[in-house]
Amino acid sequence: MTFSSGVILWLWEKQDPLRLVKYKSEFFKEFQAASVAFCYMLINNYVTWIVLTKVLTFPREIVESTGIFSLPLWVRFVTAFVLKELVYYIIHRMQHANEYTWLTHKWHHSSQSVWWLAAQRSSLTSEILYTFSVIWFPLLGIPLELMTIVSLHGAFQNNWIHLNVKSQPWMKILEWIYVTPRFHSLHHYDMRGRNFGDSLTIFDRLFGTYLDPDTYHLDENQSAGIDEPVTVKMIVGI
Repeated sequence: MTFSSGVILWLWEKQDPLRLVKYKSEFFKEFQAASVAFCYMLINNYVTWIVLTKVLTFPREIVESTGIFSLPLWVRFVTAFVLKELVYYIIHRMQHANEYTWLTHKWHHSSQSVWWLAAQRSSLTSEILYTFSVIWFPLLGIPLELMTIVSLHGAFQNNWIHLNVKSQPWMKILEWIYVTPRFHSLHHYDMRGRNFGDSLTIFDRLFGTYLDPDTYHLDENQSAGIDEPVTVKMIVGI
């Protein structure tokens, strides 16, 4: 899903780019980074399996004993999704909070260009941290089929919000609820710590980290990445 949706969205990106990206020279470097991140994802999937089958068994039984599972599936699903977004926001904001937690996220911000393939840079420690954002789905008894859909949506969303495309009028309307490329691009270009949301913009609005794309002017020569060489420790996230 990551690469198939990325390639499809790339067609739009190449037709209407926000910034000039030298795709030919960037592709191989970012593909290598994405390959490392894919290996991390496999490791994290194993960690997630342990969490779901070993760690969460007892907490899930406690939640089930409260009668929450008698609620309609759609109510539990929406609740789990909103809680996932809240925990994602907290973790993401925490990663930018100090020099130690920043180590887990630095690699993601090391690319000088924001585009879908560069978005795959995610350290091992970052992957593991974000596992805690999805524990609500098994805790609330969400079927595996729906959790798979959430996972596929997450892969698509990561490509979507990192697209190097120009702002469109309809994006402003969508941003009342949903994160768009122009919304998230400011997170990379404005390093003060804004627009942390993954799929929903509500928590940035509630907690004072929302930066309106209509009020921010991007300098044509403004870099998106940190000015540091990429190291093995950065790639691992330590």
